[in-house]
Amino acid sequence: MELIEGIVLKQMNYKESSKIIYVYTPLGLVSVLVHGSNKLKSPYLNLVRVFSHVRLHVSGKNLKVLRDGQVIQHYQSISEDLNIYTYALHLMEVIYYFSTHEHDHDKLFHFLIKILNHLKEKDDFEIYIMMAELKLLYLLGVQPLLKHCVFCSSTEGLSFSVKDGGMVCLEHQQNKDFSSSTIHLFKVLYYYNLDEASPINYQQGDLIQLRRLIDEYYGYHLNYRSRSRQMVKQLLGY
Repeated sequence: MELIEGIVLKQMNYKESSKIIYVYTPLGLVSVLVHGSNKLKSPYLNLVRVFSHVRLHVSGKNLKVLRDGQVIQHYQSISEDLNIYTYALHLMEVIYYFSTHEHDHDKLFHFLIKILNHLKEKDDFEIYIMMAELKLLYLLGVQPLLKHCVFCSSTEGLSFSVKDGGMVCLEHQQNKDFSSSTIHLFKVLYYYNLDEASPINYQQGDLIQLRRLIDEYYGYHLNYRSRSRQMVKQLLGY
């Protein structure tokens, strides 16, 4: 018997009455078969829901089997708001995709819990989703260089280049795709300390442009384009 704790990122039906849940833990992704969880009288209806923070007693090797479990936090309010649900589902998809990569899973797991706690309390949920995506770049080893030009040590006249992976000076930049206010918001979120919870000021236009920047960065440097991204684009209107 093994005890695991994690966040349910994804679920899928298995045979007629069961589900397989994909749980993100401090050690990475774990697949768990939950027998009978599709039945209306199942005690595990909330346990198999996406976003649930769970503690599970399991057995087995590759595909583990649930023996007993409990929900630590369900985050029901996230599922009740279509906009928040769409954004949060996008983040779950991103983390699921990179859950088999070698990085600090323990750090990401605890940060994800903080993000989910903010989503259930905050109106500006888009900001916290993008914050998580930006900080994940560091863990994946493709973090942008933001303090000076990627080609030299210049800190003057900088603009952001997706292709070059960071800031470029006037001498090296080919075009300027993003405004200085968008890049300022990028930096604020990238370096933000969730434990301090200081106010984040932004304009809607910068939010849309930052969403485009993140999508392009993930596409160019990680060859990743989420399926849920299209729904997020429709919500933001770009």
